[in-house]
Amino acid sequence: MTVRRMAAGVAAAAGIAAAVCGTEPAQADPLPQLPPFGTTLFTFGDANFCAGAINIAMEAAPRAPGHVLAHVTPAGYFHGPCGNHVSIGWLGSQGLRSADVYVRADAKPGQTVTTDLWVGMGIAKIMAASWPMQGNFTEWYLYVP
Repeated sequence: MTVRRMAAGVAAAAGIAAAVCGTEPAQADPLPQLPPFGTTLFTFGDANFCAGAINIAMEAAPRAPGHVLAHVTPAGYFHGPCGNHVSIGWLGSQGLRSADVYVRADAKPGQTVTTDLWVGMGIAKIMAASWPMQGNFTEWYLYVP
């Protein structure tokens, strides 16, 4: 009887360890957000008088409370290779901060640059624009888990 209980205990411990140490990728918490002006920057590049679009998406960082991942993706440029600085600024419980992301001149549509923003937990506002300002801006009002 004791051997059966011990075997059952070992099996249960192995099952718990497998569940805790599984190989599933980390999933981010949902990020409630409102982007009133959309999520695309329409801008002029830094050379060759070219024009393009840059898509920006925000998601909560997996297993990192208070962090937001900003995914900056060029949608393509007209009239040759270009690049843009994308300035991202935010106000959250960690204060007022900013980060610059450079979309490379040789970037092809769909090549995403991801940056980690330490916003802090709670209500926050994030804004993004090309720098120097050459087009529209985007902003998000969100609740960071």
